Amino acid sequence: MRRYVLLPFLAALLFVTMFDFPVHALNETYSLTASVARLQESNTARVLLTLNVSNANTFSNYAFTWNVKDPGGTVHQATNTTNAPHAASFVESVAYPGKFGSGANLAYVGVYVVWVNQTQPLVVGSTGVASGQFQVGLTDSLSYQRLLPVSIKAVNYQPNGNVTIKISSLSGLVTGFPLNKTADNTGLLSYDWLIPVSLPVGDYTLTLTGIPVKSPPDVQSFSITATNVTISSLVISRSLLQTSQTEDFRFSASYPGGSQVRTGSVNLRLVEADGQTSHYVTMAYSSGLNAFHGTFQIPLSSEVGPWVATVEVNSFDDGYGNKGPISGVLKPFTVSPAILTVSAITNYNNYTIGNIVVIYASVVTPGGYNFTSGTVTATTYHSSSQIGGPLILFYDQSRGKWIGSYTVNSTNPAGIWQIQVNASDIYGNMGQGSTSTLVTVAASPPQQSSTFNYLLIAALVLIAALAIIVSWIIYGRKRILRKVLKVDIEAIHAEAKKVESQDFFKKVQEQLKQQRKENDGTPKG
Repeated sequence: MRRYVLLPFLAALLFVTMFDFPVHALNETYSLTASVARLQESNTARVLLTLNVSNANTFSNYAFTWNVKDPGGTVHQATNTTNAPHAASFVESVAYPGKFGSGANLAYVGVYVVWVNQTQPLVVGSTGVASGQFQVGLTDSLSYQRLLPVSIKAVNYQPNGNVTIKISSLSGLVTGFPLNKTADNTGLLSYDWLIPVSLPVGDYTLTLTGIPVKSPPDVQSFSITATNVTISSLVISRSLLQTSQTEDFRFSASYPGGSQVRTGSVNLRLVEADGQTSHYVTMAYSSGLNAFHGTFQIPLSSEVGPWVATVEVNSFDDGYGNKGPISGVLKPFTVSPAILTVSAITNYNNYTIGNIVVIYASVVTPGGYNFTSGTVTATTYHSSSQIGGPLILFYDQSRGKWIGSYTVNSTNPAGIWQIQVNASDIYGNMGQGSTSTLVTVAASPPQQSSTFNYLLIAALVLIAALAIIVSWIIYGRKRILRKVLKVDIEAIHAEAKKVESQDFFKKVQEQLKQQRKENDGTPKG
């Protein structure tokens, strides 16, 4: 009895193994990709759809139906098959619209939805194994920077027919639109629009209308953002300069495509040698230089050493919101202490004992302006010996000079005096200059000679005569007084003639001349 039951079961099992029934493998995985995520309307472009199958049954045939639904709602289909034996992972692909029949196209704006059904081996439940999508539009991008070209393409218009182009925003039509263009002999419209540099940023809508009227219509949105400004290099006038001198900065800026920027400004940052102290220089466009230009005078109090000038990231703005650079532009230079120019003069060229020597010093920085704060001293030398201590000079604002004075005294040496003027400040700026002047010491007064004795005797005689005259006037009689007065006057005249006859004054003159000759003949020390 058992033998009769077992034999039919074995026969049925043998029958099943003799036929190839489709068997669905466990844990198969599917991945669908498109060769492009977005493209413009076209009569010639193709989108390659690829299905990756993993963990497949290597002894089963696989068959798939591909479905593409265009923005107009029409579904287009294609099929393909992979026969056994095959690897556990394999790839199926199909090109749209080429394999999807004559009605398939890339002529409408919108999303093209793709899904794949597996028809062999049989799938329990839904036959859809993968899905995806791609987009078709009128422009080559959905976002643009200013000054970039917008490529516009559309198909399925009347060959050589007129197509109206409109670009608008919430505020209305963009300047220059609408405009009319003609499609080519295949019905393709192609137009490039360069975005103005000052066009407001935001969202814009592109609309195309022509014959035939398309459904869905050729309408697409895109956005416009500010563009980047490129600054290639920063140029300076000096790589080494002194404090108080002026550094000159300039650079050229350009937009994408190479057009030159001629509007806007930037604050150039200068960092001193300490790495912390900063200064900012406003740079604006100079039509004469055909570049952005700015200057900065290095303060006398600045740190000396390496400085860095930087156009920082996005610190430049052309006035329309277009910024740059996308990376900082640096330029180093070195600052050294100022060497001050000192010139000194005195109020006269020759001095003697008791005279006041006034010293005027002009101190000028390398930058060309007066040095007005710091320490300025004048030191006087005769030969190699210093005369007194350093004289501190004071700045006279009205004269624009440093001034000090010195009184020549009897202990000072005669001859050429060298006056050295030194100027400095606490920041290491310094300089010196010098001048010279002549100092003479007058000779000692000559000793009294016999000439002085003659003069003294004559004076005494005259005084005695006058005394006699006065006594006669007081005590004598009038007649006698007249007589005596006459006699005395005659005596005075006689004495005067006596003195004259002795060549008194002549002798005085001769002795003075002799004394002068002796003094002139004395060798000078």
